[in-house]
Amino acid sequence: MFYCEKCGIHVSGSGKRCPLCQGELAGTPEEDAYPVIEEARTPYGLIIRMALFLTVAALAVCIAINYCFPESGWWFLFVAAGLASVWLVIGIALSKRRNPLKAIVWLLAVVSVLLLVWDWRTGSRGWSINFVLPILIPCMQIAVVATAWALHLRASDYLLSLGISLFAGFFPLIPLLCQWLWMVYPSVICVSFSVILLAALVLFQGSALKAELIRRTHI
Repeated sequence: MFYCEKCGIHVSGSGKRCPLCQGELAGTPEEDAYPVIEEARTPYGLIIRMALFLTVAALAVCIAINYCFPESGWWFLFVAAGLASVWLVIGIALSKRRNPLKAIVWLLAVVSVLLLVWDWRTGSRGWSINFVLPILIPCMQIAVVATAWALHLRASDYLLSLGISLFAGFFPLIPLLCQWLWMVYPSVICVSFSVILLAALVLFQGSALKAELIRRTHI
């Protein structure tokens, strides 16, 4: 153990100077009391870097081609927006990977907004509310249930995520009742599935649902 002759104290660890006077220490070094923890390395680092490189390369090629042949308009902006949307979804999935249920809810919200924006910017043809969203929402609801079952989660751990996905399942009612749809079957199936899932939740997990609502609302 090190010893400071000026301060008259013993100093543990591997430091070579006294913490009080900053003078030189005498004696032999001692091993650190705590082990050195190596920085965790993500196994996806190389894959992410390669994907980023390919994204930048593809966008650069598209910009060059569009600049040389501008007759069809600046279509590279759609390519850039599409790549940005993909990376936004990937970023959310990676950042929330430690909590799969939260990742599902975030992806449901972000992807829904992206689909509506893309539909609007590509001519407002209604493909998002007629087909994609009514199909996406039940898939996310099934994903929440399957994840909770696979991880053997308690009801309190998945009720919030399932409740949010169930709430989203009734959004197709808005365009359905307002008669904005030219294909009603996916929306009808989505709402019906949400009703069935909500009934199962209330009937089979009613007590847990009530306890969770009381805990969160402090009633």
